[in-house]
Order: sequence, then C-alpha cells, then structure tokens
Amino acid sequence: MDFSLLLTDEEYQERFAGKNHPTPYVYELRSGEQMLMYFGVRHSRNPDDAQWEKLKISWEDFFRKTSLRRIILLEGGKPLQLEDNWSNVVRKYGEAGVILSFSRGSGVEIAWPDLAINKEAEKLSEQFESNLVAYYIFARSAGAWLRAGTMGTFDEVLMKAAVATSQRVFSAPDTVSVYAAIHNQIFKHPLDETQKKVIIRASAPVYYDSIINDIARASSRFRNEHIVNEVERYWKEGYSIFLVFGSAHAVIQEAALRAMVEK
Repeated sequence: MDFSLLLTDEEYQERFAGKNHPTPYVYELRSGEQMLMYFGVRHSRNPDDAQWEKLKISWEDFFRKTSLRRIILLEGGKPLQLEDNWSNVVRKYGEAGVILSFSRGSGVEIAWPDLAINKEAEKLSEQFESNLVAYYIFARSAGAWLRAGTMGTFDEVLMKAAVATSQRVFSAPDTVSVYAAIHNQIFKHPLDETQKKVIIRASAPVYYDSIINDIARASSRFRNEHIVNEVERYWKEGYSIFLVFGSAHAVIQEAALRAMVEK
C-alpha cells in the first residue's frame, strides 16, 4: 500500500477550504469480478437522517453487483447487539447499526479494520505525553456523544467517557476530575458545560486550538494507514468490500485505494 497517496489532514483542508465535499461521499471501484464500494457517512444517530435511504440503495447495489466473497468493513471496533426497533438501533449505534440492519440475514462477513484504541494510544504516546493522549481519547468519546445528544446530560457524558477511556487505554484514569485538571491546564478554563464546543473541537484534526489537535492529526494518520492496510489484505484475499466510514476517511483514502485496485 502506498501511504504517500493518503491525503494529509492539511491537504484535506486545503482541497476543501471554503467548500464541502458531498456527504455521503460514495465511490465504487472494480477489478474483474471484485468490487470495492466506499460509503463515506456523516456520523449521525438520527433515525430520520436522509442518508440512511442512500446507504440502503448503495448496499443493495453492491449486493446485486457482487457474487464473490463479500465483507462489510466498519469504523469502530465492537460487535453490536441489534434489536428490531429501528430508532433504538440508530440512536445506539449510528451508521454501523444501520448497515448491519440492512445486511441482516445476507450471510455477508463483517469486520472492524480500525486501529484498536489501546494500540493507537501506545503509538501516540511515543510522540506525546501519555496524560495528553488519555485526554485526547477522553475528549474524542465525549465530543462524539455530545454531538449525538443521545447519551445523557453533560456530566453523564463526561463520566461515561472517563470510564470508557480507562477501559480501553492501559493506566488511563477513570475519574472526570483528572481530565478536568488536564483540560484546565490546556484551555485555562474549568471543565464545565460552557466547554461543550471546546471538547468537540479538541479531538478534531481540522482545528489548531491546542496540542490535542496535534494529537488528533497524528491519530488520523495512524488510523488511515492501518485501515487501508487492512482493506488491502481483504482485497488480496479475494473479497468484494463494502466500507462504511466517516466521509473524511473516504476522501483521504480514495487515491490510495484506487491505486490498490488498479494494480
């Protein structure tokens, strides 16, 4: 895999400065009977989001056009407990729950090629202080749940994010007070509800507010390299692949995946 073909976060921002690429961002690549379809989503836990109908159409198109070994590759890293209530599935699991609901009973294999969070934290800690890496993982979880608005109050989200971080990252603290102290040190403000936007921006690679955004850019690079390596492994094994990741991943990885298919 040629990692040089992956867009850096800086290149991604320069290319789309002042304008947005289509979201969902969808493309289809073929070589012989093999097919790769990438559905780059807007992360959402809204059952009424119009992109779910587009996801269903893309999935049905992929299934109709392929007959070889098929696999769905999903962002994240854990099996889901699906239920029959559509709204609950979307609110709990977002796009992963949606595509698994659509594909239920199809017999298609499922895998999570994302970099495991504990491994990601280890790699990041080679470049950054471990307490800052732990805060980044904490802020990433908290920010995603605050955007979704389905995980409870502000304080409940912070508590859940602290516990989740400690469970995923070796030696990471499980109490909000530790992350609050780091937040205050970095942003010179107590970690209270006025900091909701700050937390959401903290783990985004497109901003330059603090060193946490630097960690986010390093994380993005590690994750994208790992993901395309895994995609290449499944491709070489003869799978047709349906990917469901955030739209930025789809854009950043596109040139590398096109080169892989065209080999």
